Amino acid sequence: MKDRFDYFTYWEMLGRLRATHRAVRFVDLRDSVPDEPFFILRHDVDYSTRAALIMAEQESLHGIHATYFLLPNGVYYNLLDPTHAEVPRRLVELGHEVGLHYDVGLLSQFARERWEELMLVQISLLQTLSGSKVESIAMHQPGLNGVDPLRGMPGFLNAYDDRFVREMTYISDSCRAWRDSSWRLLESGEFPSRFQLALHPINWSSDDRDRLDVFRSVHRELADSIEAAGDDLLDKISRHTGVLEHEARVRRLAIRAKEGRP
Repeated sequence: MKDRFDYFTYWEMLGRLRATHRAVRFVDLRDSVPDEPFFILRHDVDYSTRAALIMAEQESLHGIHATYFLLPNGVYYNLLDPTHAEVPRRLVELGHEVGLHYDVGLLSQFARERWEELMLVQISLLQTLSGSKVESIAMHQPGLNGVDPLRGMPGFLNAYDDRFVREMTYISDSCRAWRDSSWRLLESGEFPSRFQLALHPINWSSDDRDRLDVFRSVHRELADSIEAAGDDLLDKISRHTGVLEHEARVRRLAIRAKEGRP
């Protein structure tokens, strides 16, 4: 397998994995574990819902279903924005599982005893948008946020529970990079009987891109969207009837003052 992050390489990798292992979602393991070798296919949607939908559609066409973890409060997308609000439902329609990708930074703004309440609010939102029950959760950026404070939260499958990261092998392409141990497994094809494959759709595209270009493009898209929102705001303000009346009145008063009329 080539050390690339394009769709051709992605399907080459999944083809090798599926030759010996079954691809499953977290929800598929809720009540029982397959007897045959399997891997959990997981996608963390940290930056781009568009990249997630491209990958999700391709997977569905290949008969593959994964767990997609979505952030309700991301900097790069907001699930309450009309642009992104239909993404959870669309993922479910394609046969994928939608799980909550939760931000410890958000929880930390509140007292510890309220964290579970805040989690349930986010889960309720995701369920409403997706039209499907949320069974799985995963902390956002564990490498930066440390130990998952909600491991063992009852009622949900946590992607960082011991049975998913300690009792089985964990492979991730975080920051568009493979750790040496992960790369050796992918290159050799000698896979353990069960493992978790945690991927990020933003890392994959039609062409193999430079790592910095990938993340710079994310920032450019965000900056462009903010700029467009600013232009839209100014346009709406300029057409507001109250503004039009106000400006007309100011002009009339200025003319009267210039002519010396009261």
